[in-house]
Amino acid sequence: MKTITRNKLATALFAAGLAIAAAMPASAAPGPGPGMREMTPEMQERMQSRMQARLDKMAERLEIKASQQDAWQAYAKVHKEMFDARPTPPAKDADAATLARHRADMAAKMAQKLTVLADATAKLQSALTPEQAKTLADMTRHPMGGRHGKHGGRGEQGSRGQMGGMGGMGGPR
Repeated sequence: MKTITRNKLATALFAAGLAIAAAMPASAAPGPGPGMREMTPEMQERMQSRMQARLDKMAERLEIKASQQDAWQAYAKVHKEMFDARPTPPAKDADAATLARHRADMAAKMAQKLTVLADATAKLQSALTPEQAKTLADMTRHPMGGRHGKHGGRGEQGSRGQMGGMGGMGGPR
């Protein structure tokens, strides 16, 4: 059981790290790397729109009932807040220790956000029927929409269809 929890946390942290990296302006890095660019307001708006669409699909897949709306709204709010605040990058001329401290602080903040998300998920889960809770667990267990690699990838959606998993921090695919 501890391994499963650790794997879920590792997956969530990895996805969160990718989201933070995507949200950081290009000026946060020593220089723009391949494919890196500053997130424009339009890009941020599209990201938020996709997140809302994923949450909507997730609610649809879970078949959220009126009696479950409070728990769902709390969960969705926490989910959105995970990515609302853009991190402040260190100075361009920051030394190695400052950069390392900045990364540690970012990881600590993300850990706090993940704890809040875990609490909201537990509250949502307790409001769900056993079948809905099973669906939520499945979406959480397969955060990128299914298995990748040898026996599955983004092109093979299996029994979950196009929606797949929870999409890491972004909801179902």
